[in-house]
Amino acid sequence: MKHLILDKPLNVIKKTKSEVAPQSRDAVRNRKDSTNGILANEEGFNRIIAEVKDYAIVILDENGYIRNWNIGIQTIKGFASDIVGQHFSIFYTPRDQEEGLPQSLLREAREQGRAVHEGWRVRNDKSRFWGSVVITALHDSSGKHIGFMKLTRDLTAKKLAEDKLKNYAADLEARNRELEQITYIASHDLQEPLRKIRTFGEVARRNMEDPNKVRMTLEKIEDSAARMSTLLRAIMEYTTLARITGTHAPTDLNQAFQRAKGQLQLLIRETNAKLTTSELPIIDGDFHQMVQMMVHILSNAIKYNNRVPEVNVDATLVQRAEVPDLPEYLTEPEYVRIRFADNGIGFEKQYAPQIYDIFRRLHSTHQYPGTGIGLALCRRIVQNHRGHISASSKPGEGTTFYVYLPARHVPQ
Repeated sequence: MKHLILDKPLNVIKKTKSEVAPQSRDAVRNRKDSTNGILANEEGFNRIIAEVKDYAIVILDENGYIRNWNIGIQTIKGFASDIVGQHFSIFYTPRDQEEGLPQSLLREAREQGRAVHEGWRVRNDKSRFWGSVVITALHDSSGKHIGFMKLTRDLTAKKLAEDKLKNYAADLEARNRELEQITYIASHDLQEPLRKIRTFGEVARRNMEDPNKVRMTLEKIEDSAARMSTLLRAIMEYTTLARITGTHAPTDLNQAFQRAKGQLQLLIRETNAKLTTSELPIIDGDFHQMVQMMVHILSNAIKYNNRVPEVNVDATLVQRAEVPDLPEYLTEPEYVRIRFADNGIGFEKQYAPQIYDIFRRLHSTHQYPGTGIGLALCRRIVQNHRGHISASSKPGEGTTFYVYLPARHVPQ
């Protein structure tokens, strides 16, 4: 539908129909000729496109190689004129490139006239943004396909707002599950030592005249009370972490490692464990929580071991685009990857998602002592730092934990 643009005030249109018609036709013809002249003028059209800043626009040849671009490419994606001649797949994540998404979109645009897609895109500095993309097939006057126009709009703010709402809902659901787990612990695990205390109390009363039996019974009561106390402390520690994200400041992970190692000295001496580390970076984090995390990961590596324990800790600076398995809501351009590799007993792959559940244990307390809360605490600490934790393991071949933390404050 065409629109007539009135460039005179309405009060001048007070003529008869016969007088108005020729002038209206002339006005429309002049307006149409003027518009066609602008659009037909390649230089003028390019000037209009070049000044559009809210959209990144590139012209591609029929094979997807960049032939022209506008200022939006700089403002949104951080690229400049050196992208001319490169394939437009440079705007896509490594995973999308491996899965052939750029070629698929070109094929769809070629066959259907246009292709529409939303997803994470890559800037020149390797950071990511959520882009809404429209690719339109271009044809010459004879109808021959000659290339594509690709328009991209940065919708990161909208995407992050939507993700934030989803994360709130997911976090609420997770906290409800944790509350159910804690309730279960209170009604089952804490009941066990209470039941033993009551039972042994009755035994002690019945054997008041036998000091040896009373002493043995009291020792069992003390053991049960200690077990209950340990569980209660673990619950308090976890719920405290769930409420408090910590005080973030430049944190030297070398110092955190040495502090954690110091807290584990008794266990290290008892097992002759060997803990080694390379130079670790400084991150933006809570020092106390970093120590907590390392204590739990290192102690697990030492305890769940049938040999002389060996644990190596190192760290690497990685680009976000190099780690496709990170959750999509983690969009920092760089992350510190801390690796904890041990020679312990390992575990089957299917148990990997379960090991972070609160009080989840893969072994009985008779085999390996502990509360089963350590890795749940580690996950909470990593989440407090807007990071991610994962593990790879095989039975008998040890376990490697990977902790990813934002590298915003890592000295370059």
